[in-house]
Amino acid sequence: MTPAELSEKLWNSADRVAKYLLPNGHREANEWCVGSISGEEGKSLKINLAGKKTWADFASGDSGDLLDLWVLVRNCGLHEAMREAKEFLGLKDDDHHFTAKKHTFARPKKQGVKKASQCYEYLASRGITQQTAERFRISDAVVWHGDEKRELPALAFPYIRNGELLQVKRISTERPGGKKVIMAEANCEPCLFGWQALDPKQRLLILCEGEIDCMSYAQLGYPALSVPFGGGKGAKQQWIEYEYHNLDRFDEILLSLDNDDVGREAARDIARRLGEHRCRLVELPYKDINECLTKGVSDDDIFGYLERSTYFDPSELCSASDLLQETIDAFEHRDAGLFTTPWTSLNYNFKFRASELTLVNGVNGHGKTELVGHIAIEAMAQNTRACIASLELKPGKMLARLTRQAICTATPTPQEITLCNAWFSENLWVFKLTGTAKADRLLEIFAYARRRYGIELFIIDNLAKCGFDEEDASGQKAFIDALCDFKNEHNCHVILVTHARKTDESVPTGKMDVKGTGALTDMPDNVMSVWRNIPREMAQRKLDKQGPQGLDEREKRALDMPPSIIRLLKQREGEGWIGDIGTTFDPRSHQFLENGKSAFNYLAAKPQSDIDADWEMNNVTRCA
Repeated sequence: MTPAELSEKLWNSADRVAKYLLPNGHREANEWCVGSISGEEGKSLKINLAGKKTWADFASGDSGDLLDLWVLVRNCGLHEAMREAKEFLGLKDDDHHFTAKKHTFARPKKQGVKKASQCYEYLASRGITQQTAERFRISDAVVWHGDEKRELPALAFPYIRNGELLQVKRISTERPGGKKVIMAEANCEPCLFGWQALDPKQRLLILCEGEIDCMSYAQLGYPALSVPFGGGKGAKQQWIEYEYHNLDRFDEILLSLDNDDVGREAARDIARRLGEHRCRLVELPYKDINECLTKGVSDDDIFGYLERSTYFDPSELCSASDLLQETIDAFEHRDAGLFTTPWTSLNYNFKFRASELTLVNGVNGHGKTELVGHIAIEAMAQNTRACIASLELKPGKMLARLTRQAICTATPTPQEITLCNAWFSENLWVFKLTGTAKADRLLEIFAYARRRYGIELFIIDNLAKCGFDEEDASGQKAFIDALCDFKNEHNCHVILVTHARKTDESVPTGKMDVKGTGALTDMPDNVMSVWRNIPREMAQRKLDKQGPQGLDEREKRALDMPPSIIRLLKQREGEGWIGDIGTTFDPRSHQFLENGKSAFNYLAAKPQSDIDADWEMNNVTRCA
């Protein structure tokens, strides 16, 4: 919800809000009157209750909407005011299914930072005045140049938010070999630069790339913040996780990153995650605003460029010429995927791709949950962030299963569990609702997770727990429609687990065995199934007791088949390959293994058999 939308809802309850914020006031005609924001008796501050949607303190000169008043009366930031106002109005945020990550960040030690002096001369060469530098609290510093083994003079840029120093970034002013040396303190909270110079009541923001660009905009009279790590996407924009709600206050965000491909790529990624409805792209005549400043671009011209900033067009609307490079890429990079599977033989013909929906089907007890868990861990090992909605298992139980699959042991020690959880922490999020989830709410939470945390893989286990009756074909079709829209809009991969119809489980299930409407297999990009060879297990038991002479022909054929089969029943992209791969379900790790391979310990990043061999060798050595 934007500040403008929330403000409108507050004005709809203006009388109640006025009494809540300023209870010592009184009503005169269509106005709520009070002495000041402190709440004493008087008439200097008046709130219009007749629909004009304004208030003014005629003594101090303050005025604005009810959110502005909330900030002043409660002496808090706009984000905190919005949170309190939503609670007052009985409105819910869209993130309550996610528990905030409990990070312990280090506080900067101001290493290499000195009193401001020489920095002013350098900044002046970039068109930045001493007054602007002091406003941002810039100071002198030094950085270590490893190649030349000496200190270089540098600028220190303090990252301050709500009066708290979160980071100090140092950038050399001397450039050996034409390259600047940049140093930031370790383990500090990712955040934006420039909060210390920003008007707390500002609702419009220019988001730029670089501290000096931020100072350039501020010197020209525009509210600005800078991203901390430059252009690009992915980890470069990790700050969004920690600044997401701090940016709620802005109705408009103008993205003025470097005028190059990397800057434009970053702008698109940021706009998608912060909300394209409020973001616009600024196109400047030079690389960045500081170059415009030093080259003498007039204030009027800069204002014109900002006025002409363009919205991010809907992805559904473009000309064929806009898609030329995408068409070329489709031929040149047709095998590119988001992540590969855990099975080498399948990877020759299939990859999990962005903007696709995969359906995983199987009979109860044949390993659907273990299969998608194995896929999720492999995705995380390839640095793909995942969010799992395991609607049948409580979060702790689900994470216990994933831990077993990740470290190949059924009885991990508390230390191993803690280490594995740390391995999960950067790439795994959990939708922590067990039971029947409403489909719309599930996708609403997923959309939030995609924007804020950059998650690329979403797993729903399973369809039966998404709020549909077994015979509700229209509801199932609508949900599959919504999943297809979601994966296309958010450029991510979705895996949906479904049940198989009641059938002969002694033979592998096919595409027609998916329980539910035909849309479940018609609309997804990929359909997979997992089959457990129970006849083989029974024949093996009989073989162990009676020997080969006790087996009939059917049992012998069952023994010739793999213990488990993973079937790719449909693939829309690639070359459309479909087929089966034989696997063995490993009871120790709950991984599906092919071709006699060992289970893989993802925490150690090597086969578990190597770890076991090392352990045995060390034990033998000690015994000897």
